[in-house]
Amino acid sequence: MTPQELSSLDYEGASELLLAYATDAKKYEKEIASLKSQAGEWKSRAASAQARAMQELSEAALQRASELESKAQELSLELTGLRRDIEQLREALPIIKAKQRRVDPDQLLAELSMIVGDLGDEKKPVGPGSGATAGGTVAGEAASEAAAGTSAGPGTEGPEAPPEPPTNPPSQPIDDALTELKKKMGLL
Repeated sequence: MTPQELSSLDYEGASELLLAYATDAKKYEKEIASLKSQAGEWKSRAASAQARAMQELSEAALQRASELESKAQELSLELTGLRRDIEQLREALPIIKAKQRRVDPDQLLAELSMIVGDLGDEKKPVGPGSGATAGGTVAGEAASEAAAGTSAGPGTEGPEAPPEPPTNPPSQPIDDALTELKKKMGLL
């Protein structure tokens, strides 16, 4: 197995591949043992035919035994390759698992959204040029302006005010959900 193939695997895929390789290795071991046993039987038949002076039958039995041994040898080579791949996977498994422990912010946000509910476009980043005051979001600023009466209302001059967006959910459930998610991921 090449390093590129190993690096493209995730932990679950690597675990499943390791299990499949181990299963195949056991099957190969059983088949090799069976082939060697059959080859031994054919050799004993060849010896029996040789003792009875049946030269053609003896040669046919030895040829069959040779075919079985060569097939067992081929499977032994494949088994050696499988065992090498199994060892590489066993060595790489902890590394693959450690790579998956990294925190992906997009995945974290997606999981948080699934737990708390869709945050959608209500939550905008706070910063210069974002249109929000230092303490809130764009939606929160619009709600506070509406409450203060500073936005253009019906009957006043100017463009018609857009419908008021819903206010942000309280931050406590979000913080609790984030803490719970971090615990699940082993970050706390």
